[in-house]
Amino acid sequence: MNSPGGVVILDDIFPNLVTGFRVAEFNWLMKRGAVSHVLTTQPLLLQLPDYAALYPEFEDRVRAYSREALAGASLAWMTFLNNAAYFLDDLEATETPFVVTLYPGGGLDLGDPEAERKLESVLASPLLRGVITTQPVVTARIRELAPKVVVHEILGVVVNPIYLGPGAGFRRDYFPSGSPTLRLAFAAHKYTQHGEDKGYGVFLDAVRGLREEGLPIEAHVVGGFSPDDLDVSDLDGILTFHGTLKTKELKGFFTGIDLVVSPNRPGALSENAFDGFPLGSVVEAALCGAGMVATDALDQNRLFMDGRNILIVQPSAADIVHRVRELIDAPGGIGRLAQAGLAVVRRHYGVDSQLWARLRVLESAAAAVRSSEASPGTP
Repeated sequence: MNSPGGVVILDDIFPNLVTGFRVAEFNWLMKRGAVSHVLTTQPLLLQLPDYAALYPEFEDRVRAYSREALAGASLAWMTFLNNAAYFLDDLEATETPFVVTLYPGGGLDLGDPEAERKLESVLASPLLRGVITTQPVVTARIRELAPKVVVHEILGVVVNPIYLGPGAGFRRDYFPSGSPTLRLAFAAHKYTQHGEDKGYGVFLDAVRGLREEGLPIEAHVVGGFSPDDLDVSDLDGILTFHGTLKTKELKGFFTGIDLVVSPNRPGALSENAFDGFPLGSVVEAALCGAGMVATDALDQNRLFMDGRNILIVQPSAADIVHRVRELIDAPGGIGRLAQAGLAVVRRHYGVDSQLWARLRVLESAAAAVRSSEASPGTP
């Protein structure tokens, strides 16, 4: 296979449609001609047909990864530490400069010896042309480890444009005036047997606590969880499992939710593992008009105001029940909180704040590469 040349994206999940933020970002960059191709380690015979059915214009720009396919590319663009570490040997063998976005997860367990080794190797590469961080704790660590590395902090995550249409998320159907039941959702990928890292058990106990308060409740679980993970027999008739939903399905689901509850906590998946704030699923729910109830153990919040456009809670059922009960009893209640949160996420997670910011980083790195190639004697 001939090298695609130009700027290429290297990835391990794309074009799987469950990774909505990758699909949104990579498609947008290809559409604008900023990226030539995506090279992926995914089995394309299995993954490409579903993607191509939705995005036929990009089908021939998604290719199987190989070192030979990488050779000749002018710049590589990646997300997650594990990807950068995996591709690093080939990048150095082909002398391909690269930029990496360090989202939480994907091997970025700050303080873990293996994660730190990977991080230091990536940051030490002379081919690194920049790092995008999405959480303040990651920004601080990169600047501590590698003060000379160019760091671009872009808080948050890319969301699919279908969440951002005119009027999207504007609603009035909130409990109690617009809905006879309080509709709660828990949405997260399953990484541990009982979902301790995402607070799945805490969510279930909060549902029980709110029911004991006499509130009429519907509770919904999205992700890889099932009735077999924890005993939920007492929630029969209240709790519904939806499995993993693709972006379009997820958007439809969230438009019927009052509050998305995310009681995740660091150090549960592993000693040094942590999530971003808020989770991508929480942002997607907020863009559909759901109110956000989330934890922030690492104090990463820079965009929201507790009680005004989000509820920042402790990872305990008792605190969630208390704060939600207060919210329902307050003037405007859930609708006020949810619509205020919608305004914030549309502003900070929209195309201008997320994708154009990333494009500027990519274009700057690509221009620097072209300049160095034109002046090989320049250090």
